[in-house]
Amino acid sequence: MIAPVIMLPYFHTRHDIARTAVYVLLLWVLPYRVSAADGQGVHIAYLTDCTIYSDWQTVGMVFSYKRSRQPLDSQLTRIMCCTDEERKRYNEQLLSIVQTHVAPSFAHNAKTDDWYAAYNKPGAVYDWLKHVTPKEDWILVLDSDMYLRKPFYPQFFNASRGWCISADYTYMIGVNNELADRHIPEIQPRKDELAGPRGRRGDQVGGFFFMHRDDLSRVAPLWLKYTEDVREDPEAWRLSGDQYVEKGGKPWISEMYGYAFGAAKANVWHIWDKRTMMYPTYKPTEGIPKLMHYGLLFEVGKNFSFDKHWHYDFDVTKCPPWDLKDPKRRVEGIFPEPPRPSSLDKSDFLGFYRDLLAIETLATLNAAFCDYHISHCPPSEQLVTVCKEVFSLYNEAREYIKEAESHYDCQDFHPKCAEWTKQGECDQNVGYMMETCRKACGRCSQQHMYFPETSTKDLEEKLVKMTQELQPLSEDPDQQKGAAGSSPRDTAKPLVVPEHEKPAVVVPRNTQPMVLNPPPSPPPPPSPPPPVKSPPPPSSPPVSPPPSSPQPFPSPPKVLSEKQLLVRCYRLSLPRTEVKDCVEAAKKGILYEPKQKAGVVASVKTATSKESDSTSYISASEDIGQKDSTSSGRVIERDLEDLTLTQQNEKKGAAPVLDAPVLGPSLHALLGHLNKWQALFLWLLVVIAFLAVMPRIARLRRRARSGMRTE
Repeated sequence: MIAPVIMLPYFHTRHDIARTAVYVLLLWVLPYRVSAADGQGVHIAYLTDCTIYSDWQTVGMVFSYKRSRQPLDSQLTRIMCCTDEERKRYNEQLLSIVQTHVAPSFAHNAKTDDWYAAYNKPGAVYDWLKHVTPKEDWILVLDSDMYLRKPFYPQFFNASRGWCISADYTYMIGVNNELADRHIPEIQPRKDELAGPRGRRGDQVGGFFFMHRDDLSRVAPLWLKYTEDVREDPEAWRLSGDQYVEKGGKPWISEMYGYAFGAAKANVWHIWDKRTMMYPTYKPTEGIPKLMHYGLLFEVGKNFSFDKHWHYDFDVTKCPPWDLKDPKRRVEGIFPEPPRPSSLDKSDFLGFYRDLLAIETLATLNAAFCDYHISHCPPSEQLVTVCKEVFSLYNEAREYIKEAESHYDCQDFHPKCAEWTKQGECDQNVGYMMETCRKACGRCSQQHMYFPETSTKDLEEKLVKMTQELQPLSEDPDQQKGAAGSSPRDTAKPLVVPEHEKPAVVVPRNTQPMVLNPPPSPPPPPSPPPPVKSPPPPSSPPVSPPPSSPQPFPSPPKVLSEKQLLVRCYRLSLPRTEVKDCVEAAKKGILYEPKQKAGVVASVKTATSKESDSTSYISASEDIGQKDSTSSGRVIERDLEDLTLTQQNEKKGAAPVLDAPVLGPSLHALLGHLNKWQALFLWLLVVIAFLAVMPRIARLRRRARSGMRTE
């Protein structure tokens, strides 16, 4: 279609000029459409399961994808393997944060009766490509315990079909020994060293895979097949190089050999990339990493360490209050905070940069958790205080890393680098010289050091709004005491999420009530004694009876201030959809009444409530912990953490009980004073009366009908 456009003649009329303009516009736009279709975008797929352990890793991955500024035509997909029971129990809210393909669990191999969690990796990719055809030509396959730092473009890798970019795993000795001969003898030994030693039949690769969509489609089924084969090989334990397998056992790294052999069988070969992926514990001697893999224990200084395996029970969906008193291990909220970048030793540049990346790893995960909580949890002071500190550390770490990376790639770290270069050490001692004398050896990269300009400014603005929403509760005694487990570090203003940004509150995965450790502060005072009995109320609702004695100057009705009305909005057990209406009514000086039931419109009273109303609602200047005589009959519990009153006989979804008319003694109250024999006698009387009435009821049921004889 482009050829006719190029051969168009010159037009003179107005319509011809307009038509020519359209053709020129199409000619200008078409190349961009074609380039996008030809695979400039990258589809990032990461593999996980349905466990709570994988959920917090998912939140970290999604956050890093948004902050690393990936190409606009890229996508992120979670491929999640679940059993039927796991899928039924899974939190639906976590499915909405990222595009998710749910695959069946492959952990149990029915053919060999083998339980092996790593079957899920090839099985998930195979199931995904069987049901989905990604529109992007290039696919980046990751594990869930990674996070993205830089954007991925195909031109960065000079990628082409039939070749895959991956990290080096040189301990995979089985690709060059009898293990490869046993499984892929038909593959000719390689004569290059692009991804392993010469003579190998497969490549020593793992970690991440950047390859063409068609290549991955051919590799996926073979990946699963050879994983099963290596897993069942009785000699694999001694040929795989797995240091943890016992004699006669099944190697844990069978899946890695399954991929290497499957790729070789599909004629897909690899090029080592030692720069793209890095572990936080390694020195970054090869370059600036694009993604971090936090699968190993790492340390920062002498007093901080982190291992993902310590957090199998961390629940990322748990909203405040959080128990954060343990500085080393937590199961909710955020992970323990790493040291500040300003406290690091800067004398060793590579060690300094390594520690910065380790701090960035924890700072990114905690910032991801706060991002999730801000969007899915109700406002709270602890959320504001904790997340402000988290974002402060995240942004500080990013600034330090930006400065370090701007100087990383082209400098010498030893004064004798120039002398050693003249002696030929750059070629004779490549490892050390690449780490110490990059500039002198002429190994500086010509590639522009791109650093994504991202910050948490948008999230901090949400915290400010949350602070403004919580401001009316700042003088509430319960709010001042704080929730158990919170450890605020400053007196930051509390904050609010606009109604249109408030999703449904997530129900934590751990449905059993959480038992918190005793807070460091003194325990709350015991419940007050029951109030002195007041005179029995009238049997019918009071209808404003006239005063017993004339009062020429009646006291004016009690007027609630705007702040008192706002406090009242948060003390009522209102659904989140009604909180905004209550706050707006309070700003207008109107006393908001919640909706009673479906179909009944809630009535709104003015702030000049009657004397009975003023005794039912708690004023901001009164002691919140004290129960008045009119409310003690229905309030049985007070939640100090969310500032709500639990209603007696509360039903799920029902409106809270407000100032209902006081009724007379109930039948239950009257019968409650009878002893056992009196109750039995009363029951016999009821039975006898019922039997006496039954014959009369039977006679009434017999009605005269047409043609029926009657006495």
